[in-house]
Amino acid sequence: MRKKRSSSATVEKAGLLAVEKACNDHDLIWRDLLQEDVGVDGTIEVCLGDFPTGKIIGAQVKSGMSYVNGDRPDQFKFYARPADLEYWLQLSIHLFLFVYHPKDDEVYWHHVTNYVPDDEGQTSPSTHIVISKSNKVDEAFASYLATLFALEVYDASRLKLLSDEMAETTITVGHGAAAVTISALDLFVGGLWGLCSKVQFHASILLQRIRKHVIVRGMDAPIAYTFSRGDIYPFIVKYIRLLTDHGLAKIDIDDVNDSLYRKMEQPTFIAPLTTNGRALVEFLRMRGHADVHDNQYFTLSLTPAVQIEVYASFDESKGKEGFGPYTDVFAIRFNQFLDYYDIHHIGRAESDGSTQVRASQIMYFNEMTEYLDRTMGGIPKSQVLLRYLDHPCTPLISWLEDWYADEKQPFHIDDLAQKTNSDQIGFHDEIVSIMSGVGTMTAQEPPLPDFPIRILFNGEIISCDTTIVSGH
Repeated sequence: MRKKRSSSATVEKAGLLAVEKACNDHDLIWRDLLQEDVGVDGTIEVCLGDFPTGKIIGAQVKSGMSYVNGDRPDQFKFYARPADLEYWLQLSIHLFLFVYHPKDDEVYWHHVTNYVPDDEGQTSPSTHIVISKSNKVDEAFASYLATLFALEVYDASRLKLLSDEMAETTITVGHGAAAVTISALDLFVGGLWGLCSKVQFHASILLQRIRKHVIVRGMDAPIAYTFSRGDIYPFIVKYIRLLTDHGLAKIDIDDVNDSLYRKMEQPTFIAPLTTNGRALVEFLRMRGHADVHDNQYFTLSLTPAVQIEVYASFDESKGKEGFGPYTDVFAIRFNQFLDYYDIHHIGRAESDGSTQVRASQIMYFNEMTEYLDRTMGGIPKSQVLLRYLDHPCTPLISWLEDWYADEKQPFHIDDLAQKTNSDQIGFHDEIVSIMSGVGTMTAQEPPLPDFPIRILFNGEIISCDTTIVSGH
């Protein structure tokens, strides 16, 4: 019986040869890994003309139509084994997946290290990777690698195309006259920090951009801006991909995915800008973009946000005196830069009427709103009193406005134009840190009011031992 050559061996070899040839055509050095292959087939070194740079990426090559799923003229899906994907994401070098498409006779690539699943509304990270057919191993790929390692600085024409793309990547939130459109460029300039050397992202940046649009309109407005996972996550992923694809900031993708799929939260980060990130800032500044400046003061303080008071009964005809005895008080503090909430739940004991602390812990936004909805879901809204202690255009207050009533009551423009507690405390921290350095001021903790508010709306007084200690 004659020995038969494996049919897959020819296809696999064709893929490796195609990647090697494409690298040679574009001043990239391809090196096979001739020893044990456990998920990386070779490496590629970036060159500038005839000069190698020492910047190396890992390459995993797959060949054949068995790796091409849902083939379309513009893209296809590659399904990775979970163990392979986990290994690729743990590598200390950037890993690129190359798929040789026999029918197209083309090699397509995907930057696996910057992989963020893009399934709308999905609750766990998928193992399929959408590969765009525009990603060929060509001059654009070589340029991408140069940008990745800050070897190529974008010129004015590239920066113009990039800023236009960011401006055109948008999401519209709210409805009717209250609708506001936010762009990826809005998020970028709204998140500049550290003398424009870093970019930050947290949920409040979205609300801050909405707040600015509302203030410019100069009219009283209802707060009805809530963000469902299916609506907002695809936009956030597109924004993060713009930052990573163009190498604008050094973002920890593992942390982003952890937030998206383990914590089920919007990601939060402060990332240093790269050479091209700083070039974009300067380009926008030279083009007269009014928002390109540090517009936030950073603080780690947890500041009072909302006190929710729940009463056993309410008689509307008696006004303030119509509230019966309290049953629950939720005192919630917030840090917008870290996107977490300190919730202090106080309740009246059924046995003797004494005050009990039923919960006191740090929660992320979705966890907290689920807790509030579960705890207060069966209570008539007329027996719930919301005491807002912060700017109304924050994630929590926006959620409460949506949860509390079908018909939104507008906030006065003066309330909408005020600064948030975090802004005010951050300004205090900034001034103290500057002035104390020259010996003109003694550094101290920012003054925060006692919280929760001990005198409830119905006149009852909750005991002193329920007070939350202020500070960082």
